[in-house]
Amino acid sequence: MVNEEYCYKGQNLTALILMKIEQTVGIIAEKESRSFKECYRDFLLSKAYRNLTDTDTLLWGESAEFIVDDYHREKNNTILFPLS
Repeated sequence: MVNEEYCYKGQNLTALILMKIEQTVGIIAEKESRSFKECYRDFLLSKAYRNLTDTDTLLWGESAEFIVDDYHREKNNTILFPLS
């Protein structure tokens, strides 16, 4: 596993981003009645994940619910704000 740190303007956001990933995947798993592990694998392949871990997009500042909505819009091909 790669030990990557997520930083923005000198501030380490690694713990915050990892917590957002956990919260986001937990919500997805609950909404889709699927296992956390399955949803985690799917989330890792998504543009929503790439945007969340790209600190320049500022998606890390949004709520987990917002990120879940972004993920579902992506799955349904209705991306409103293509960040990268």
